[in-house]
Amino acid sequence: SADVTFREDATADDLIDAIEGNRVYIPCVYVLNKIDAISVEELDILDQVPHYVPISAHKEWNLDALLEKCWEYLDIIRIYTKPKGQIPDYADPVVMPSQWS
Repeated sequence: SADVTFREDATADDLIDAIEGNRVYIPCVYVLNKIDAISVEELDILDQVPHYVPISAHKEWNLDALLEKCWEYLDIIRIYTKPKGQIPDYADPVVMPSQWS
């Protein structure tokens, strides 16, 4: 057993993270479906939610924004390769983390 004293505002999760040292946090995206069933005023209220993308899967609304947000949060990029003197193959890009580019 041990007495632990924090000199900062920390949670139990912070303590576990410091002891284990192997936690990796990744960002999340809240996908709010069925926006076709709510009013514009309600959508304005939902706009205050951080890290969210409103969609309507049934009517296929805003799916492009969801895809863009996934690429942004995963921090990945497409790289199109080509042999010298030829056009790039836009159908089969190499996808990698942006820090590797």
